Amino acid sequence: MTSSIATVLLLLVIAVALFATERIPVDVVSILLVLALILTGTLTVSEALAGFGHDVVITIASLFVLTGGLVRTGVVEALGHRLYRMAGKDEFRLTALVMIVAAASASIMKNTTTTAMLLPVVMGLVERAQIEPSKVLMPLAFGAILGGTTTLIGTSTNLAVSAALPRYGLSPYSMFELTPVGIAIVGVGLVYMLLLGLRLLPARGRAERSLTERYHIREYVSEVIVLPDSPLIGKSVAQADLSGALI
Repeated sequence: MTSSIATVLLLLVIAVALFATERIPVDVVSILLVLALILTGTLTVSEALAGFGHDVVITIASLFVLTGGLVRTGVVEALGHRLYRMAGKDEFRLTALVMIVAAASASIMKNTTTTAMLLPVVMGLVERAQIEPSKVLMPLAFGAILGGTTTLIGTSTNLAVSAALPRYGLSPYSMFELTPVGIAIVGVGLVYMLLLGLRLLPARGRAERSLTERYHIREYVSEVIVLPDSPLIGKSVAQADLSGALI
């Protein structure tokens, strides 16, 4: 074993230990690992930074931008309302719809970003339907993971393998070359989760009640338009004294 191999293995063990303890954020650990490889002479600066310009990294970054656009334009919120109208308080139907939507979204937006995007939507759905979150969040994760196998950009591993194929004289995967196999995997996973998985998932109880539930406050949402010449502009809620301004 050469000194370079020993150094890499040692850094790998340290990185895994830091990932497991979660005392330092994952992204910080990753950056520190790259810096350590440079400082130990294992990689040159150009070699260490070459990955940031890789096609896979650029593709994943663009998918994050796409996801952010969907959230800001209200598409995700509208999707949540539609899912609730279709599923209501039926746990079986809600789980099936969440898995299908997660799988379909992950096929074009990457499984990790899909889960992050749909997580607040699903939490809102289980709160309204009074369903235990543990019964729906795990199917959400599985749906996104399985859906990522249906297309080339669904998961970063597909992109990495496709990018490596030309180095061995093989053609890279096309966008939908993996779709037939991926759809079969999604179908099997969906059937398993609905018929058996829901019974095996632990019932961890509902999340802590909101303040409106805890203190029995009636939910009421109002919208107030502040005119351009209003004296309320630039003031905080406390400074505005809304109780007197709205009389």
